[in-house]
Amino acid sequence: MNLLHLTSEGITLAVEAGEPPSSPNVGFGSVVLLIAVAALMVWMAYLWLNSRRTRKLEDTPANLEPGLSDDELETTKLSRILSSAVVSAAVLAAVMGVYYANESGRQVAAAEKIHEKDVEEGEKWFEFFSCVVCHGDGAVGGGAEHLEARSNIEVTWAAPSLNDIFYRFSEEEVTEFIVYGRDGTPMPSSGLEGGGAMTKQEIEQVIAYIESLQITQGEAIDEVTGAVDTALTRLANAETTITTLIEATRAELEDIEAAVDKFAVIEDIPDEIRLLLRSDGTCTEQSANLIGATCGKEGADTDRDGLTTQAEVELQDHITRIQRVITVRQAGTLQIVRDTRYDIEFDSADAFTNEDAEGNAIPDLEELDAFLTALDGSWLTLSVTAERNEVFREQAEASLNYLEQALADRKWEVDLNELSSAAGLSLEDTERGVGLFNAYCARCHTAGYSAGVAFQQGIGSGAWGPTLQDGRAVLQFPDEADQMRFIISGSEFAVNYGINGLGTGRMPGFGQILSSEDIELIMTLERAL
Repeated sequence: MNLLHLTSEGITLAVEAGEPPSSPNVGFGSVVLLIAVAALMVWMAYLWLNSRRTRKLEDTPANLEPGLSDDELETTKLSRILSSAVVSAAVLAAVMGVYYANESGRQVAAAEKIHEKDVEEGEKWFEFFSCVVCHGDGAVGGGAEHLEARSNIEVTWAAPSLNDIFYRFSEEEVTEFIVYGRDGTPMPSSGLEGGGAMTKQEIEQVIAYIESLQITQGEAIDEVTGAVDTALTRLANAETTITTLIEATRAELEDIEAAVDKFAVIEDIPDEIRLLLRSDGTCTEQSANLIGATCGKEGADTDRDGLTTQAEVELQDHITRIQRVITVRQAGTLQIVRDTRYDIEFDSADAFTNEDAEGNAIPDLEELDAFLTALDGSWLTLSVTAERNEVFREQAEASLNYLEQALADRKWEVDLNELSSAAGLSLEDTERGVGLFNAYCARCHTAGYSAGVAFQQGIGSGAWGPTLQDGRAVLQFPDEADQMRFIISGSEFAVNYGINGLGTGRMPGFGQILSSEDIELIMTLERAL
């Protein structure tokens, strides 16, 4: 039977009569509750004990404490403060002195480093924007391909030296030339403002590079005699120069007229050679690879040079045909010679039939590769010339007529006797004056001068600068001293000169490179034109 038992844990129910009572059942929740009650009692005991302790009084804040007396302030403390200030000022003064002494040198070094970087970058831009193509390595001067407007002939336009330009122009004027170019010449507009691609920084760096190339003033002065001699030699050789151009143009016209027949001869040869190099029985793996093809059945290659015996025999036949029609004219003498690119042979018994200029043997396959490249170039030139033969012939005839007329007109000539009499100078001084004018003034004041003697108009006829003929210099400068000053200093933008002259900054000053005697010769010559 079930029995109730009263124990210290409370009332429990026994299972059945006769079974012993079980041990007490304590749950997890009861344990947690006991722990929480114990913790609460400990916390309350801590709070009670803490509230019973005697607390230390807080320090009085500094702003509530009594101040120091005047005696204390004016003796010990104030003296200490002032001494510290004096020491600090002395230290600061010493530090500033050292800083000042080092700062100027540091700034100079930094500026030099920046300038070196600008020069380095400027050299890069000088090449990148093709300045070097016309003005040459080291900016010593050169030439630029240009279509001469009067004759419609492609010429080499004389590009001036830049390694002495700052003896003639200011940095601002050179910057303007770079930005806006020179209309009517090959000098393009390169700055962004002028429609070019160069940024302001790139232009500044190019100018820094040009400045680094400047020769000494003494060197610039020493070059004057050479420049005068060159200008006078050009006049002395003018007739020969133009005659040579006429003969070269006639030869060019003959080549244009013969282009149709020449092209008819070689039109199919490049394809025939390539077919030979890849066809069964006449090809090898090497010859087919040369033209980017594959060889099916290889032929016999006696000399093992990568070309079959049959291919070398037929190649020689093609070369003989080509040599009859592909010719060039040797500059100066106009002697008709075979183009050396086609002056080759192929021998089926020799793997090194040809030699280079130094006498070194060339493998036949390598020589064939160069031959095909040259042949393709000739084929393209002849095909275009044949196709547009009438247009090219008309252009060549017009050029020939212009040159023949230039030789007849002889506009480059200067009558030294007449000019000497008009200027009141000796023949020797007149000749030097003409040389000086052509070397330093004709680029702007004589039409066509930079294009070459065949295209040159009368001395002082005017081009980028105004004409000086018919007494224009006297009208502009009634006072000789004004003209002398103008040649020495050049023009300044928006600054008046002479009578009603307004400067553009494009007229250079020659006072730093020409002597006063030479400048006076130029002035006297200009007033006599």
